[in-house]
Amino acid sequence: MDTQTMEVKIVKKELAFVDKILKAYEGLAMVTVVGTEGEIGRLKLEFTEGTKDDLLKILNDLQNKVSLEIIEEE
Repeated sequence: MDTQTMEVKIVKKELAFVDKILKAYEGLAMVTVVGTEGEIGRLKLEFTEGTKDDLLKILNDLQNKVSLEIIEEE
């Protein structure tokens, strides 16, 4: 299986919340905090084609609750 990656930009104070939500879905994606700059944090998500749709649905739902932006997708 080929692994794909994307990065998500999020307000730093919401970083732990989103990290824990995504990690609660075991097998959905590997989540890594890749850094923070001021009030913004970044998460790196590694996932497979088979989990991509579910991951995007969850991220879209989270956008209704926190300030979250997909900034890079490979």
